[in-house]
Amino acid sequence: MSRPEDSHTPNDWTDLTEVWTRPAAGAEPDLTARFVRRRAWLSRLNFLGEAGGALIAGGVGLWAALRHDAVFVGLAALAFAVFGLAATLWARRGAAPGDLATPRAAVEAAVRQANSGLRWARAGQAVSVAALGFLGVMAWQDEGPVSAPLYGGALLFLAAAVIFYERHARKARARIRTHAKALSDLDRE
Repeated sequence: MSRPEDSHTPNDWTDLTEVWTRPAAGAEPDLTARFVRRRAWLSRLNFLGEAGGALIAGGVGLWAALRHDAVFVGLAALAFAVFGLAATLWARRGAAPGDLATPRAAVEAAVRQANSGLRWARAGQAVSVAALGFLGVMAWQDEGPVSAPLYGGALLFLAAAVIFYERHARKARARIRTHAKALSDLDRE
């Protein structure tokens, strides 16, 4: 009886290990129930962070309006928070995985998640544009020249955010296409 070491050199096993552990380029997407549940959990966590942030921003806006006699800033912060919360609720609808008992159900759930990711990217871009409006109100109400670098930094951050969201949207559209192809492959079988 021969052992694996007898017929293979150590390099053969290293190559095999590398092939086994590193996904190949153009490999099929991981559409297991575990993967879909993990994406749903991450989406839920992201939603809770965004919703919590919107509620905190709205509270700070109300506090600023009432406590510091900054009515325009407070109302702008409140409007921005309500818009951000509405965009988050819109974006994350349909992201729950549901029943994943069959491969078709896992792929359909992955399509719903990818569509939710696309909506999230578009909502993020809309919130970034709304943040520009909020910054405009802040700049209009600001009386000191010291904060100009802060506004410049915020503008750079928002530009980077819009680019990030566009990148995410492109990835989501690619996932939608890949999952649609997987669904059509399932239909042919």
